[in-house]
Amino acid sequence: MAVQELSARRPGVVRFIGIDFDLGALRSASPRYWAFVSLLLTVLAMGGMAYVSQLQHGGAVMAMRDNYPWGLWFVDYMYYVGLAAGGLVVYASVHLFGAKQFHPLARLAVLQAGLLVMMALLGIVTDMERPWRAIWMLLTPNPTSPFVYTGSAANIYMIVCFVDLWILITGKGGEKWAHRMTLIALPLAIYLHTTTAFVLSMNKSRELWNSAMMTPIFLTSATASGIALLLISAYIFKRLKILEFRPSMFRSLSTLLATVMIIDQFFLLVEVLTVFWPTSAKPGHVARFSLFFTGPYWFALIPVFVLGLGAFALLAPRRTRGLPAVQITASAMYVVAVYFKRYSLMAMGFAINPLGQYSPPYAPSLIEVLLALGILALGMLMMTLAAKVLPLKVPEHDEGEHAVDVDEELKALDAEASADVLAEVR
Repeated sequence: MAVQELSARRPGVVRFIGIDFDLGALRSASPRYWAFVSLLLTVLAMGGMAYVSQLQHGGAVMAMRDNYPWGLWFVDYMYYVGLAAGGLVVYASVHLFGAKQFHPLARLAVLQAGLLVMMALLGIVTDMERPWRAIWMLLTPNPTSPFVYTGSAANIYMIVCFVDLWILITGKGGEKWAHRMTLIALPLAIYLHTTTAFVLSMNKSRELWNSAMMTPIFLTSATASGIALLLISAYIFKRLKILEFRPSMFRSLSTLLATVMIIDQFFLLVEVLTVFWPTSAKPGHVARFSLFFTGPYWFALIPVFVLGLGAFALLAPRRTRGLPAVQITASAMYVVAVYFKRYSLMAMGFAINPLGQYSPPYAPSLIEVLLALGILALGMLMMTLAAKVLPLKVPEHDEGEHAVDVDEELKALDAEASADVLAEVR
């Protein structure tokens, strides 16, 4: 309490809702920082102008048509919702499974998860030609529509993430409330991704979507890409000297990432084998899936396997898993791979419609691209500002009575990682 009162008296620190916002840090920010903020504001302004154009002209300025009623916004929705999962899985492992090496990531993981879900929801808003009519979906929901469940889950999940972040920063309720929020957030995250997968799998007229494997494929790829993005974010924050992380934490994170990666690739391979295996193949499924291997849609699915297996190959050997360059490269590869995967999942339902008519690959219009970039710029801007003004560093005393034991354990892991690297060099 005394520390908080002293921090509140520091010049430039403003306390609001129990959180100390260090606005003074913005005044001392470097020119590079403000140049980056200016770039994000410019992209955000361009996205705002694109949204005004979309409100004025409606769907005419979009590349979406009857054969592709969902476009870039839906790809981004699936992608951002998935990225939000990985951070929460890492954070939840601290409270539920005792993975204390991830404790310093807690605030960063929860903040990133909340912002990503916010970005996903904004994508839905940009698709609404008359967003103010969305109130009718709340007043007259269709219980048979999966969108009702995934949309409501995304909103609740975003609120839970920000409430959880407030609890972590202010310390209200202590470890007990942090644990309770984890018990709420983790099942909600699984529910969110399950209902998002249901949006596709419950369409029996779209053959490649109508698969029970769609849900586990969504969950594993979401977890893997989210962990990969969190690892990249942690390295960025460490490089900028905003947060400090031990090498053992990155090694543990890479091990977890490699495990989820190979499971994700396995699930997708199982689905492909089921479609093409002679005794289980169906003409409609084979004709549609062939477009993604030897047809015009190869550019979307083949990179998923190439980048995904390549990333796993980098992290699988014990001697390379602890190298920062390998960890960052593999994480970046999988983040890109999952984006291609999201496009593939969307296109699998629209490449050939229920009447058997072929549709060429969808390419977004300039307005759609600007809208997507504007939403991305907004999320990055909020993260950039939060890095300066929010207390994202987890105090050591937050680990409570186990702090000494955890510190000794982490030192041992650091020594083991250093020994592995030295052995490799020799």
